[in-house]
Amino acid sequence: MTDGLSIEQKIDYAVAASDVGVEELDVFCESQGLPLGAVTAWSTAYELGGKLGVQSMVLQWQPARRRARVWSEDLKAQLRAFRPRPMRVRADGNRFTVEEVKMLTEKSIIYTPFFELRVIEEQGRECWFLYWRRVDGSWWPYAGRGHFDSIDEAVAEVVADPYQCFRLHPLN
Repeated sequence: MTDGLSIEQKIDYAVAASDVGVEELDVFCESQGLPLGAVTAWSTAYELGGKLGVQSMVLQWQPARRRARVWSEDLKAQLRAFRPRPMRVRADGNRFTVEEVKMLTEKSIIYTPFFELRVIEEQGRECWFLYWRRVDGSWWPYAGRGHFDSIDEAVAEVVADPYQCFRLHPLN
């Protein structure tokens, strides 16, 4: 059970798991009584973004409404790069999920998760972390860069998509 762990404990497990070989990771998790999936996610986040990377994965907080609205509007402005595809932003605290909007019929709309941005603040600066959606539906830290200094940089990485994590299906 990982819900009872503090952020500091999760970071400590991430650091320890990062030193364990892939072959021994399941033994490590079993000895600590932790699920392999959670520890793998924390250690991946740690290896990519350090302590802030783990925080971005596990910490959810509510920024001031005004700040969240500014971030959401900035993200919407950056999504113009994906036109003519319609996109929407769904904000949940410090997490911003971008979804492709697909109109099947006049009354049937499908929202397909495309990518997620998470913000962590440290010492007065914003650190943006990019996540891609795995086949199992979980969000996974993007391996291209540890973090981004702005929404603009993160969206530019999605547009470039050098590792093909965010591929959209061709328009018909």
